[in-house]
Amino acid sequence: MARDFSADYGTDEMAIGTAPLPGMEAFVRSRSKTAITRLVLEELARGLPRGRRGGLSDRSTFAEAGLDASAFLDVVTRIEGRYEMRFRDEWLRGIQTCGDLVDCIARHMVDAGDPDTSADLLPTGGEPAVRPRMTSPTIGTDPFPEIGVLEARLRGLEQAGLTNPFLRANERVRGRTARIGGRDVISFTSFDYLGLTGHPDVTRAAKAAIDRFGCSASASRMVGGNNTLLDDLDRELATFLGTERATVFPCGYGTNASVFNHLFGAEDLILYDELAHNSIVQGAVASKAGKRSFRHNDYDQLDGLLRDLRPKYRRVVVAIEGVYSMDGDYPDLPRFIEVKRRHDAMLYVDEAHSVGTMGPEGRGICDHFGVDPGEGDLWMGTISKALGAGGGYLAGSERLIRYLGYTTPAFVFSTACSPPNVAAALEGLKVIQREPWRVTRLRERSELFLKLAADCDLDTGSSGDTPVIPVIVGGSNRAILVSQLLLERGINAQPILYPAVRESAARVRFFLTAEHSEDQIVRTVEALSEVVPMATRAIG
Repeated sequence: MARDFSADYGTDEMAIGTAPLPGMEAFVRSRSKTAITRLVLEELARGLPRGRRGGLSDRSTFAEAGLDASAFLDVVTRIEGRYEMRFRDEWLRGIQTCGDLVDCIARHMVDAGDPDTSADLLPTGGEPAVRPRMTSPTIGTDPFPEIGVLEARLRGLEQAGLTNPFLRANERVRGRTARIGGRDVISFTSFDYLGLTGHPDVTRAAKAAIDRFGCSASASRMVGGNNTLLDDLDRELATFLGTERATVFPCGYGTNASVFNHLFGAEDLILYDELAHNSIVQGAVASKAGKRSFRHNDYDQLDGLLRDLRPKYRRVVVAIEGVYSMDGDYPDLPRFIEVKRRHDAMLYVDEAHSVGTMGPEGRGICDHFGVDPGEGDLWMGTISKALGAGGGYLAGSERLIRYLGYTTPAFVFSTACSPPNVAAALEGLKVIQREPWRVTRLRERSELFLKLAADCDLDTGSSGDTPVIPVIVGGSNRAILVSQLLLERGINAQPILYPAVRESAARVRFFLTAEHSEDQIVRTVEALSEVVPMATRAIG
């Protein structure tokens, strides 16, 4: 269960980071021991037969309690969910008693790798490396102490002379130019990789769908919300992706969060990349299946895990992504297919950021590697990014996708995608095939940004062959300041902060699109080469 926390835990959401609140680390550690013990014993008891739960104490060993290594790691996963922290492999070595686990949690609530950011352990919208659920001194009197924590963080931004970079409102968007505060800026904050959201054919199709079907499907697809546009999009997606069948869901996040819980149960195991999107993690947590992460893109470690664990479970699914949205890197798909085939596992690939962006024709990670999609089992994606609309989908074999379309809660109980969104996505697929230059230009623009950034000694991490490019500046306040200085120069790019990423890996993230001009990219990298050193001098 080794984990490398050199990067984020894979969510598109941001987290606000500020300077530490005075004395907070000491408060967290002193207040929490009793509460931690109670929670640890509660979670350990859940993994035991009912008759053996009463005798647990902080001195109980896991062997005495009857927990084998697999059950212990399931307990650790549940505790991660309760405290919203992530255990490193080395932290767990030598732990034998309940008290040892309590001490480990208390000791690592404040990440030793981020000693100056204890305030950022508090609840936020991001995914932390380590973050306790409640740390407010007002606990017991305030039913929602996390609200006060957020308010304190926002005040901290003001006190540091920094502008809150989140929830900026676009007054207008045209191509890759947005109007913010009455001023036109170059925007690098959009998933509209191929420039389809404003394409005249796409918008015309959306408007025609409103005239024909109205603004909403007004029901789930199962009970009256289906229409011919949705059926057409199902078929076109399957053809475009090269699968036997595809089914459109109302929401990409909901698809992941629902299908794992629905399809995998107590006799199954979910193995997911440690940087998998929050929706995959939440879907795994909701499931009664065993669950465990593996090191980012490490098919060798996955191979070892499957070798040890596969015989214990009915079904095992491996969940990875086509492109990881924080770092802009991607897995070696053929190697993962080899591993999954060797151990008779299933492969689930989230292609939210790879469909439309990877491969000569933009058909995704299979297109990039020349792999037959039949080698995988479930291909999930969204129509809210490169396809320029909104919603999600699942694709795969005829029998499995038909079953999921009849039974998955996010499909059965949710109002279907709106007609204009469906029509826009359907036309977007046709535009990609009519105008293949969009995929080529996207790749050229991304390569140009990376080359210019390298020439200026900017740290872009592991990004490559994708339109997601981070510029790592190290330090949350530094990232906020870089974003602020860029906006003053007419460039909008969002900071990604601790605990969404490690403090040392705080960054400003850029989404490249086919609509960015070479001049816009040159101007942006030149601005970065000026403001990154300025922020470093100002923040230290």
